[in-house]
This record gives sequence, structure tokens and C-alpha cells, in this order.
Amino acid sequence: MAQRMIHVAALDADIPCLSVYKARGLYSSHFRVLLQAAAERLNKNPETLRNGPLAIHITAFDAVGGSLPPLETLRTKPQSPAELHAGPLSPIDAILITGSAASAYEDQPWIHAMQSFIRTVHTHYPNIKLFGSCFGHQIIAQALLSNIANPIHSPISTFHVEHSPAGFEMGIQPITLQPSFTAHFPPLARATAQHPFRIQLIHGDAVVPTPEAEAAADDAGVALPEPWSSIGNSAQCAIQGLYNPGRVLTYQGHFELDTFATGELAQEFGRRAGWSAAVVGGYLEQIYRSRIPGFEDDDDSKAAAEAVLLFFAGEDVDSMCGIDTGMITPPLD
Repeated sequence: MAQRMIHVAALDADIPCLSVYKARGLYSSHFRVLLQAAAERLNKNPETLRNGPLAIHITAFDAVGGSLPPLETLRTKPQSPAELHAGPLSPIDAILITGSAASAYEDQPWIHAMQSFIRTVHTHYPNIKLFGSCFGHQIIAQALLSNIANPIHSPISTFHVEHSPAGFEMGIQPITLQPSFTAHFPPLARATAQHPFRIQLIHGDAVVPTPEAEAAADDAGVALPEPWSSIGNSAQCAIQGLYNPGRVLTYQGHFELDTFATGELAQEFGRRAGWSAAVVGGYLEQIYRSRIPGFEDDDDSKAAAEAVLLFFAGEDVDSMCGIDTGMITPPLD
């Protein structure tokens, strides 16, 4: 069976610090490597893919420099069989927004332009998937769910981005994913069957509810407009990602970063902000504690990447779809 090519536009919202850039390139390249590896793994288990094997191509855009995908390059109708061999010049299927040292609420022209682009894509291009990591997660929330971005749509204006009063969340912190979310993604259900979700975190901002939304909180601790939901929470951050089936998926954490990259970035943030050696050392301890000598980092980055790829391919399913994943997803404590 021919591979389905998924064309992803990756919006680079920052440049990594020099040591990370020299080792790994731009953030869009980090995602390309991990998503292509995820495709190879998923393609070895055909039963996980309803519509055949996958391939992924990423086109990078310098969002800070004002480069965004032209709207005429976006997909306007579902992929046809004739497109299977079209290659990377096929229409863009998904938008991926990387992390950044910037904040979604900053008064910067490129941030305003990105928020406008997100709203345009979400409103007028229903065949396009939106994914964001960290800053990408926050700016998608700011663009689609905040009263700043949607002043005339008060019913959905329930969230905004602000500096977290709890400070930075760093390294591997246990994240409790909602079973209703992991049911759509077998790799995440398997990864979290015995332990909380674990990917690298490095953020000082967070998506938070307004007081009105907080008052209407549900069992998951947040009240989102249908069909939005929170993917889960950590002790320090109540919204570790957002999910709108078939349209939007975000992670507050970074499956694209490992201990090396997160550690280097933390030290760079410390240099910029004037953190003490003790503060930096504490953060590095949190970051490096997932490293096992002689082995790869002990986290769930592979499962997280596979879930993103399944989302891009429209393969996110739940237990009601008649597909036997061979497992029962237990509730997490």
C-alpha cells in the first residue's frame, strides 16, 4: 500500500541557544527527526494505522521573521488517492508551532501575526490540523480561547496566558493524562498504563482559566467549551495541553527535547535572567534525573511523537470506534 504523505508547516518561533543549534539545528528540525522516526515505528505495526503507512515532510517557516505559510498552500479538501505520490509539494495538511523564549502575550508584530494566522486557519480551513508545543500550546490557546483574541465571542473567551505564579516548571514532572484523552491515542494509553506521562518541561508561562471559568470547573479541574478538553495536569500546571478532536492538539511539554537540549536551554535562560547558581543547579537536577547511564532518556517522548503523528493523519480514535487496541486504559490516580 502506498504511503500517505503528511505535509507539515513548522513555524519556528525561536532559535535554539548556540550549543543546541550546533548539535540539532532549528526546532523544526528537532520535530522532523522525531516525527519521521515515529512514522517508521508506526509503519512496522500496520494494525495501528487504519488507512495505510505514513510518511511525513516538514517545511519550516521563520515565524519571528514574518514568514508564514501562504493560505493558498493549505489543504482545502480531504486528501485523494491521486495525491499519495504527490510528495512534499502536496498541500499543507498541518501547522506545527514550536516553543519559544517569548511569551504569547508580548506586544510583538510577529506574535500578533501568528495569532491572526491561527484564527484564520482554524476558522476557514477545517482540513488543517493545528499542533503546538509549549509556546505553541500557549499561543493557540491565546488565539482561540482568550478574551484578548476573541473580545466579541465571550462564551468561549475563558482562558488566557500569564506568567505562572508558581514559577518555572522544569524537567520531568509527573503529568496525569485524562483517560478520555488517551483513549484516542493507543501509544499514550500504553505509555501511561502504569505510570504518569513524562516529557521534558521548561516553561514559566501557563494557560490559565479566568475566574468565571474557574468557578465552572469540571472534574478535570477546568471548564472548556465543547468540544475542547484539557489533556491532563501536573501538580504545578493545571492545563498540560489542549485537545479538540480532529482540529487541535497541544502539549505544554516538549517531546522534541531531551535532557541535553533542555539542560542547555535552562542554563541559557539562567544567564539571560541572572538566576543564581543554586537555582540553575536545582533546575538541572530536575532535568537530568530522567537520564539513565548507558540508556536513552527515560521518558515518553516516543509515544508523544506517535500521538502527534496519528493526530496529523486523522488516526486519533477512541474505544468506541470499533478498533481493538488490545488494551483497557485504566484511570490514573
